[in-house]
Amino acid sequence: MRVVADTNTVVSALLWRGSPHRLIAAIEDYPIAFYTSRALLDEFARVLSRKKLSKAIRATGKTTA
Repeated sequence: MRVVADTNTVVSALLWRGSPHRLIAAIEDYPIAFYTSRALLDEFARVLSRKKLSKAIRATGKTTA
């Protein structure tokens, strides 16, 4: 199976534990190929730099750098 997730899905998967998180976690357990593009990665970086997400990012114990 091939998966292309939009930025909102990936951000939600990384910061919270709902359905998007379970989808991304399944990539580790099943033969799923996760695809992206330069445009999606650039958008992802822009979204993670938003101030309103800083508290949720800190709560993960990870950084955006």
